[in-house]
Amino acid sequence: MKIGILADTHIPDRLPALPNRVLELFSGVDIILHAGDVTDLAVLQQLEPVAQTFAVCGEHDSAQVRHYVEEKQRLTFGGRAVGMVHGARAWEGNLWRQLAYRLNRARRLEVLLGYVQRQFTDADVIVFGHSHAPYMKMHGNTLLINPGSLTPKMGRVGSVGILEINATAIKARIIAI
Repeated sequence: MKIGILADTHIPDRLPALPNRVLELFSGVDIILHAGDVTDLAVLQQLEPVAQTFAVCGEHDSAQVRHYVEEKQRLTFGGRAVGMVHGARAWEGNLWRQLAYRLNRARRLEVLLGYVQRQFTDADVIVFGHSHAPYMKMHGNTLLINPGSLTPKMGRVGSVGILEINATAIKARIIAI
């Protein structure tokens, strides 16, 4: 099963619409996962004709988007458990995590990764967003992947991910757009 993944599209706040390149890269995928900060429901409506689309909400999503999507989802594809969460709540409810996030940029990723792993302790793959920074690494038996954002930020280009998953293998890549 081939899965397109994206996060932090921020349309129309930071981009007027999905870049055509995203639709080209996702042609032929079986499923699309959007890890939050969709911002406008029109993004999901544009993705749905390409492939069945699952999404979670982020902190910048409109009330309309929040009405249709959950904060996190656990899905199964190709016999593998896939968790999806945006990650904006990583530092909520814990004063030390909030301080680490606000005062120490180096700890931000550590706090975010810890949070997403706690959300899905038995997943084979966890798709997340929020940081706008592409990330792909195995943590034990779990692949953590953040496709980055479509919007260029702090010297990074926009990016999406492709995840290929079945009962015997998981392959992923992040693609600059």
